[in-house]
Amino acid sequence: MSAYRIASRYAKSLIELAQEKGSLDAVHQDIITLDTAFENSREFRALFRSPIIHSDKKQAIFDRLFKDKISEIVYRFVTLLIKKGREAYLHDIANSFIEQYNVIKHITKVKITTAIKLDTAVVQKLMDGLKKKENLELLDVTEEVDESIIGGFIIRYGDKQIDSSVRRRLMEFRAVVDDDSYIKKY
Repeated sequence: MSAYRIASRYAKSLIELAQEKGSLDAVHQDIITLDTAFENSREFRALFRSPIIHSDKKQAIFDRLFKDKISEIVYRFVTLLIKKGREAYLHDIANSFIEQYNVIKHITKVKITTAIKLDTAVVQKLMDGLKKKENLELLDVTEEVDESIIGGFIIRYGDKQIDSSVRRRLMEFRAVVDDDSYIKKY
């Protein structure tokens, strides 16, 4: 079975359990905590991905790190992953959980790329316009600075992109200039 399908099924099960217990937001925070640890710690990633380290050792280390720091639901869920030999998929499961959580809560991830860091008020104005134009409820905004776009902005959300960068406009202008079809050829 593919990693995507495994992650999707486990994440869906965890979401359903969290909803049933009325602790979806708390579970979401714990999953973000675990995923952050997974992304930021090479040792933690290596531990969970290693086929050589026995599951008892993985469980003992996990207990020492997270037993009293995360909810009982998430703790038991990760313990189940370790027992079933699926702990290597923790990062994929966390990403799938966050995606499914965002769908349930109507949260749209938005990435805005600019040439310079924008003021919070400007970003808020852009996001308010995007919400109104696309009829979106909640936005999870991440900002990126990329000087190569020269000016303007690029907004990516869902499967859409709004590219209002100077770089794109210059490339369009270059394409028009390079196309010499308007010159008569004798």
